[in-house]
Amino acid sequence: MKSFFYKHLSHNLTTILIVSSLFLLLLSCNKKPFFEETRTFKDNNWNYDQRIVVFEKFIEKSEIPYEVFLDLNLEKDLDVDEFPLTVSIYSDQGEETHKQIVYFFPVTSDNGVTTPNGPKILTKLVYSEKYFNNSGNYTFKILRKYSKYDLYGIKSLKLRIVPKTVSE
Repeated sequence: MKSFFYKHLSHNLTTILIVSSLFLLLLSCNKKPFFEETRTFKDNNWNYDQRIVVFEKFIEKSEIPYEVFLDLNLEKDLDVDEFPLTVSIYSDQGEETHKQIVYFFPVTSDNGVTTPNGPKILTKLVYSEKYFNNSGNYTFKILRKYSKYDLYGIKSLKLRIVPKTVSE
């Protein structure tokens, strides 16, 4: 009886490890956003008069880090070389952080090939580890820093905050 158990132990252990790994992988791939909000621009035009986009969220104090993403939904590539944005986060306790991100055009893929000039969503990681040390209202302001003209071709802007998966 013991020999039968030991012969199948390695097979059973391998099966358990594979199933557990797949389960953990599935959980990590399906990170639900802690916060996700979109601002849509009328006529696919980010109007200069509305160059600051504001998102607000009450956030409980947390010990875990978050990742902050900004998604730019385009109808077509912008007619610029680069498109800088400043992301500012303000808490009602007076804390503030500012970070500049830049989208580059024309959009190229990872292998250096220019992607077709059509609808696409460009994602930028703003903060890889953002901690919210105090409970309170947080204001997220996104300032477009390009020109004093309207920018046609931008459908929407989405702010996403997701819990960071911490591996030990």
